[in-house]
Amino acid sequence: MSNKFTNKKNVEILKKDIDKLSYEESITELETILTNVQDENISLDKIQMNYIKGHLLLKHCEELLHFVEQEINEINPEFLK
Repeated sequence: MSNKFTNKKNVEILKKDIDKLSYEESITELETILTNVQDENISLDKIQMNYIKGHLLLKHCEELLHFVEQEINEINPEFLK
């Protein structure tokens, strides 16, 4: 049970770190994860952590894109003239 809590705590810390990243930084992290999981000698624990981190990074990128999309949709065309 404590191991599960520790993992949950680690995920929360990871989320906070990821929330500070820009879109470009997040994409770079995702590319690094892709390279890591292609390594034949990667341990199961590292695969799991890369999966979790990749999922969180992808979610973060989607949220950033959604935010920008909302801002673009709110631009009044009259302001651009």
